[in-house]
Amino acid sequence: MATVLKLGGVEGLLAELARLAPDLAAETVPLQTAIANQTADDLRAAYPVVTGALRSSVEVQREPSISPARVFTRVTVTSPYAGFFEFGTVRTAPQPTFRPAVRRGREEFLRAVIARVKSRGLLVTGEAGEDGG
Repeated sequence: MATVLKLGGVEGLLAELARLAPDLAAETVPLQTAIANQTADDLRAAYPVVTGALRSSVEVQREPSISPARVFTRVTVTSPYAGFFEFGTVRTAPQPTFRPAVRRGREEFLRAVIARVKSRGLLVTGEAGEDGG
């Protein structure tokens, strides 16, 4: 007998994943934290060292969730001139660093979650959107 997954948007997906693989969300917390920390390390390594303020402003924060099927970890750069570095100014060229690093982290997390879902014998099809989901 085939396992059937019926979805009605993101909430439906989360509900079905919780039903089919109830331990998946708990299992992804350390995975997401590790990938977020690696993303932060990649950012720190990519930022220039003039004063060190840009590198030291990279932070990883766990975000609360009202759903046990949702896991949130935020990577931020709090330096007031991070945007100038990322997008450039009239005097400096843009140096896209944050967005590419975060995109790679999201893609890595998505691949890891898909691998875990598949390891439970579930079929995963479709494509991930640009936002990583």
